[in-house]
Amino acid sequence: MRLLPVIVVILFVLQTGCAGGVDSRPLDELQSASGKAPVYMIRSGDTLNVQVWGEPEVSGEVFVRDDGKVSIKLINEIHAQGLTIEEFTKNVTQELKRYIPAASVVVSVVQSAPVKYFLLGAFQRPGEHRSEGSVTFLQAIATGGGFAPFANPGTVTLIRKSPDGEKRYVLDYNEVISGDEPNPQLQSGDVLAVE
Repeated sequence: MRLLPVIVVILFVLQTGCAGGVDSRPLDELQSASGKAPVYMIRSGDTLNVQVWGEPEVSGEVFVRDDGKVSIKLINEIHAQGLTIEEFTKNVTQELKRYIPAASVVVSVVQSAPVKYFLLGAFQRPGEHRSEGSVTFLQAIATGGGFAPFANPGTVTLIRKSPDGEKRYVLDYNEVISGDEPNPQLQSGDVLAVE
């Protein structure tokens, strides 16, 4: 009977992993995005064109503020950051239907904000980097000049903020090169750290 609590603790540790805050599950979220054309996610700093058919006074360009919201006539503020164009269009349409029952909305990106990411630790050029277009894990490492001597490319930590809090994924550079691990698209604010 005394062994039961010990067994339960051992099983819990084995199940959750001993990664100390690092997401030790298979990189499900990152793998689900790899191999597919990346879906554009709206980010702060983007300029969007919102066109409401037959309603020029409601239509026009909007800027995604740092709080992730945009201002649109009739509905005032609506959240945009982190949504796909399709999701945002659907939300705007639903909000406008309170005032324009037959609202038909088309949203496009006029200008996308640069992807800002950070390289920390043993990179040739650590620090803040920006990309005008999308950037992958491998492209970011190349932008940083590759690894510094004595770096450990087998444990590159990707730190990403999410609505659920900060998430950490450990990627092996060599496994990514070989195709055994995903080469994820970076999101604005991502951090790559290597010792």
